[in-house]
This record gives sequence, structure tokens and C-alpha cells, in this order.
Amino acid sequence: MKPNFKIALAAAGILCFGLSSNVYAGEDNGNTGFYLELGGSYSAPSDIDSPFTRDVGSSVVSWDADNAAGAKVQLGWDFGKIRSDLKINAYESGVGSINGAAASRDDFWFGSATLNGYWDIVNKKLGKRATITPYVGAGLGYMGGYIRATAASAGVSRRDNRVDSGLAGRAMLGAQLSVARHVGITLGYDFLVGDIDNSTFTNHAVELGLRLTF
Repeated sequence: MKPNFKIALAAAGILCFGLSSNVYAGEDNGNTGFYLELGGSYSAPSDIDSPFTRDVGSSVVSWDADNAAGAKVQLGWDFGKIRSDLKINAYESGVGSINGAAASRDDFWFGSATLNGYWDIVNKKLGKRATITPYVGAGLGYMGGYIRATAASAGVSRRDNRVDSGLAGRAMLGAQLSVARHVGITLGYDFLVGDIDNSTFTNHAVELGLRLTF
């Protein structure tokens, strides 16, 4: 992993936990306390730049990743304007081609776990009970992936797989619609960046969730 990438991830982690350590008191900040959020996502992962079979050599080729479907769980604490949580994601995708050659018997699974800090920008009332709360957030943690496929290489059908894990960072923005005192629906964008097999990997996801605050 490049040194400047590590520095950027460390800075993001320090920032998000510095924010989450501040408790806003005496304001109408909505529900506070422990929360659980469950949801799903649809995402566009980047290609994986990695060798394909030892027989072909060590040259790096492009594993073309398909769009992915995923699930998430978040466990956190809402202080008011500021929140902090552990976010775990798991995604399932596939491989469309390898260096332009159509792939078959393909799978791509990847996931992440990050500690995050958020700023709930404002609570805007919508009628008597409902409120909408836009937010931004950032996090730091780990991600890993497993990818495999069969494709023609040098005129021969070959099969290979790769598995790796490393540091990851993420940035998020979205909004929560509170539909009851302790129930909210979230819609957001999640950008994940990490390192898989010595190449930078990114994932752009749209997420929908259900948040329960206790």
C-alpha cells in the first residue's frame, strides 16, 4: 500500500473519532443512545488488477468485476449531533471478463469492517412527528476479498483465484427519515477504498437501511 494512502486513512480515522468524542448537549438533536441499523445495497466495484494463473506468468491483468449486491449491519451510539458506530458490509459480485476474455464459473465476494464517525447536520421537522436528518461521515478499518474465475488465456482455458485483505477507508453521506420515535429509514451513498492484491480497490454503493434507536 502506498505511504500517502496510509497517511490519508490514518488522518480520516483520527478526524472521525475526534468528532465522535464531542457530545452536543442542550439541543434538539433527535433520538440519542444505542442504535442498530440493518440494510442492503447495490454497488459498482472497481476492477481487480492482479495476475491470472502462474502458468501465464506474473504479469498483471484486469479482472472485470460485475455490479454487486450487499448487506450491512451497524452498531453505534448517537450522542445528538455526533454519532459513532461499527459498520460491517458483505457483498457478492462476479467477474465479467479477464483481460477482455469472457469469464465463466466466476465469483467475487468482498467485505469490510470500519469504525466511523458522523455529523448529523440538522433535524428538519416534516409535520408533527417525522423529521429528516442529513449526515456526513468517515471511517477507518479493514476489508478483504476473494475472487475466482475461468477464462481463456493463451488459447487455453484456465482457472485461478485470489484472496487478500488490508486497510480500508470510507466516506458516507445520506439522510435519515424518522417515521416513529425510535424508528428511522436511511438512504445514503457509501464510498469504500482499500487495497486488494497490491492494487487500489474502490466500491461505490447506494444503501437503504432501517435504524432502531433504543
